[in-house]
Amino acid sequence: MNQSIEDFENRKRDHIRLSLDSLSQSRVDAGYSRIRLKHLALPEIDFNEVELKTHLLGHHFSSPHFISSMTAGHTQSLDINLNLARAAEKMNWLMAVGSQRRELTDQAAQAEWAQIRTQVKNVKFVSNIGLSEVISQPVEQIVRLAETLDSIGLIVHLNPLQEVFQNMKNGHFKGGIHAIENLVKKSKIPVLIKEVGFGINEELVEKLFSMGVHVIDLAGHGGTHWGMIEAARAQSEAMGVEAAAAFSDWGYSNVELLLKLQEVVLFNHVWASGGIRSGVDTAKCMALGARAVGVAQPLMKAAVLSEEAVLKVMKTFDEQLKVAMFCVGVRKCDEFLHKKVWL
Repeated sequence: MNQSIEDFENRKRDHIRLSLDSLSQSRVDAGYSRIRLKHLALPEIDFNEVELKTHLLGHHFSSPHFISSMTAGHTQSLDINLNLARAAEKMNWLMAVGSQRRELTDQAAQAEWAQIRTQVKNVKFVSNIGLSEVISQPVEQIVRLAETLDSIGLIVHLNPLQEVFQNMKNGHFKGGIHAIENLVKKSKIPVLIKEVGFGINEELVEKLFSMGVHVIDLAGHGGTHWGMIEAARAQSEAMGVEAAAAFSDWGYSNVELLLKLQEVVLFNHVWASGGIRSGVDTAKCMALGARAVGVAQPLMKAAVLSEEAVLKVMKTFDEQLKVAMFCVGVRKCDEFLHKKVWL
């Protein structure tokens, strides 16, 4: 096996193992406890009136929950992604795939998604690639990643802290604004921008929307800390866990960002992911203006077990969200944008 491919697969396997370790979770509060939803003792609606149906990227889904990007491109990922995709199809959740970086240099890497597509024909995918690749690779190749997967959107993930701790030589982000602008112009499907767990500040959010980006997933801290994960794998002591510990509270939470973006969320599609551990967390994000909410680590824990385990987690999140909506008097998800249901 080519050494670079072997290194890639080892890194991705380590990502799964470490992301399930509590030591790799953010040390800071995700901020959801700061938000108190207004409990209505008399909500004046019936529970069976509450529905989670939502419209994302021009398509109808059963829930504002979506499967956040996790893993792809290695031997273990096929089974994990099959479990996720089958559950997403049955529940009619949107699924954002793991990074498709390997597909840019290894044709065989496309076989994983081709096999999943054959078995799970109706799931709606969103493709995913890092900003470094968008900068360094021809835009036609980036667009092709989404076409081969028949995706309804294309995520570009921003991960400067992770990149540096992964390898100090990987911090190539110069020219990123121009590369995103070019991709937005050339892509036939919506372009989404997300962080990987450290948030996107309000100035950049507004700039990205002005460039034509369709969705921004804030991906705030409070969940898996990708700097800590890469540091745990680092060969250099200088970039090891001790160095990463100084960044344990780095970045922004979804809550603090959404509070600063109250005018922006009324007219733009802002999503939230990162540290979402219940449907009540989802309700709080939506109360602050998020149009959709991504779930990752709880689903990864389930996906390494079975499709049934994934379905159980998905159903639990949806039911918790429905109960929260009932208790604040919200029948439909879009009502969150027009009713202030938090204290």
